[in-house]
Amino acid sequence: MNAQPLQPKALPPGSTLAIISPAGATPNEQAFTDGVALLETAGYKVKLMPHAQNKRMYLAGSDIDRLADFHATFDDPEVDGILCARGGYGCMRLLPHLDFERVRQNPKVLIGFSDVTALLLPLYQRTGLVGFYGPMLTSNLVHHEPFSQAELFKLIQQPVATPYTIPNLDTYRPFMPGIAEGRLIGGNLSLLAALCGTPYQPDTRGHILFIEDWKEKYYSLDRQFQQLKLAGLFDRITGLILCDFSEIEPEPELNLSDFLKELTAFVGVPVGYGFSVGHGAQTATLPIGCMARFDAEQGTLTLLESPVVG
Repeated sequence: MNAQPLQPKALPPGSTLAIISPAGATPNEQAFTDGVALLETAGYKVKLMPHAQNKRMYLAGSDIDRLADFHATFDDPEVDGILCARGGYGCMRLLPHLDFERVRQNPKVLIGFSDVTALLLPLYQRTGLVGFYGPMLTSNLVHHEPFSQAELFKLIQQPVATPYTIPNLDTYRPFMPGIAEGRLIGGNLSLLAALCGTPYQPDTRGHILFIEDWKEKYYSLDRQFQQLKLAGLFDRITGLILCDFSEIEPEPELNLSDFLKELTAFVGVPVGYGFSVGHGAQTATLPIGCMARFDAEQGTLTLLESPVVG
């Protein structure tokens, strides 16, 4: 992994945002129309990449076409930043063919979450690129409260005056008190587990790890946490933030908070649960690779450096 993060340039209003679909297909065109309108109202120029609205079974078109759009956004001098249309599944299929050097030579803001974990983490590991785990065009950005939009724009439109505390709208519960510092790394639990044992498994040492997921059962959460544990992803992290775990199938014997506390009792670093990042109704944006401080007792996450440069 690169010792220094690669901070992309800020995206003030007037910048051009390219829309790509590196994973699943968006069910309807209206979602694109609504998302584009929102971005234009915010002052952005929007460029839909040629294959952004393709569909092939559960994917947004072929691997070749999705990869071509991804690479083209970094090559295009008119494109200032990149926003993923949605998650779903498909980003892992692109990994063996990614041109990491192309990204390193043309660093740009890349925004997405969920399945896009499988792009953001390898890009950070291989190039140092600070990625933005935040709302996407046809999901949180357009269908949820203005909080998601405001927090994304706050981090990408100009360098952030630090220290900057990420707002949290969820109910927070401290599991293990303490204060952790380190660069942020993490994402969706299912994708973190899927990357284990591959050449793209993230190196979490010295980092604050954040995890979120949704629509899982207790046993599947357990299995995936065990996979991360056995793969060493909890070894030598400085802190652990369990973010939004929404629409988890309930178990009558144990509430979700107590279950997650049991699963992470071994970690031995500051741990807390309940942070509005992920699939929930409102999501903040977390910059992967950015230096931060996590106070697990107070439940505060503070950026110590700006994720973008002017």
